[in-house]
Amino acid sequence: MAVIYMKEQGSFVQKKGGRIAVSKNSQPLMEFPVSNIEGIALMGNVQITAQALHFLLQQGIDISHYTYGGQYLGQTAAESSKNIFLRFSQYELYNNEIKRLEFAKDIVANKIENQLEMLRSHRWEGYPEWKEDAARIRKMKEKVCSAETANELLGIEGMCSNIYFRAFGHMFCCEFEFHGRNRRPPRDPVNVIISLGYTFLTKEICAALEAESFEPYLGLLHGIRYGRKSLALDIIEEFRQPVIDRMTLKLFNKRMLSKYDFDMEEDRVILNTEGFRKFCAEYEKWMSGKAGGENASGFRGAIRRQVGLLKQCIQKDVRYIPFRLGVHDVRGKL
Repeated sequence: MAVIYMKEQGSFVQKKGGRIAVSKNSQPLMEFPVSNIEGIALMGNVQITAQALHFLLQQGIDISHYTYGGQYLGQTAAESSKNIFLRFSQYELYNNEIKRLEFAKDIVANKIENQLEMLRSHRWEGYPEWKEDAARIRKMKEKVCSAETANELLGIEGMCSNIYFRAFGHMFCCEFEFHGRNRRPPRDPVNVIISLGYTFLTKEICAALEAESFEPYLGLLHGIRYGRKSLALDIIEEFRQPVIDRMTLKLFNKRMLSKYDFDMEEDRVILNTEGFRKFCAEYEKWMSGKAGGENASGFRGAIRRQVGLLKQCIQKDVRYIPFRLGVHDVRGKL
């Protein structure tokens, strides 16, 4: 099932019989049934009527709200599961410092392994130093087991990510260069795509967690911070490399995005309407499984399975196994 992304500024979404219609200045833009729709994403100045909202919620379809630049604001969602007992188990796990730290270690160790798999599986040309980078990351990973706090783990993860992204920049064979992460706002096209992808992915995970009645603000690695859905940030760590980093490489190395898909706005780079259309089309392929061939399952389903597994592990007090690139079979082709 697909998500519909709407970024035409000034457009108007309304209910038309049993369908959703989109128009601008009284001119029709598109119309579609809701039978195969999982969600709708509204970007920037896109208006929606109360009748359309009610209709979508009655059909169990969530409406996500973003700024024009892709910052996630929140979502309008139908009433979700009422499993209060899961939240009790989640609070109990959070209050057990030893088990919480074990969970956090598994998340960080798994993310580092995903980074290493990205380096191992790439067809390198002209950067033999990747082996040294991988060795340094493996050396840092050895410190995970002896970490005593979540902050110490985040420090290890941060150092590994710095090394990884330095090598990641040498994976691009396109007209753009990538010299490491920058954000708020992203200042180059590659960082624009990575940031937008991570934002979309976080929203997917939030929706899956809330559908299962998790308390998304109660993180086990990232801890508690007012207004931050920390549990979603925990779970996204296992999907950053398998989904967004690999998809970003494909978009640029296959020349699916070019300089004409980006605009400058003051001190930041933004994805224009045509670039956004290309991004959303490819993102949906990866999430639905269409990027991986006939027998591939999508990452949207993989996220739900992992959230379901997390639910079982918390309720049954067993170890959670994060998603591992190269082990699970949900992979898009590069």
